Amino acid sequence: MTSHGERNGAVVRVAAVGDIHLSADCRGLLRPSFETLPLCADLLLLAGDLTRHGTVPEAEVVAGEVRDLGVPVVAVLGNHDYHSEREADVTRVLTDAGITVLEGDGVILPVAGGKVGVAGAKGFCGGFAGRSAGEFGEREMKDFVRSARR
Repeated sequence: MTSHGERNGAVVRVAAVGDIHLSADCRGLLRPSFETLPLCADLLLLAGDLTRHGTVPEAEVVAGEVRDLGVPVVAVLGNHDYHSEREADVTRVLTDAGITVLEGDGVILPVAGGKVGVAGAKGFCGGFAGRSAGEFGEREMKDFVRSARR
């Protein structure tokens, strides 16, 4: 550490976006902004709700927007990406485009002359255990919170 509390070594610049809700009519919408990413970021994190309804065609739009950006792209899926119950197919489309999709796991990436670790997990309506709804009251609420905690 330096006298100003700064760390010696590489600085990792992280860009992050979530809730982009892309569909077929959004093709090319974000690509112009993403193309400049290597100038200002070393890594792009996509934080869920990448599609509107979790369909393969929507995932293909997301993949096209971030494919070959020149920086690693790491994503987690959100509830919209699970809506059509095709999350495995959505994940496959994103992975085929070079995106690392995380769910309860992590990845270590070489960036900025060093390494950065990213862990990812999908949240759940009600938030993460201990940070929102309480397991109290009606049976339905207790079951809901138990599901969130799991």
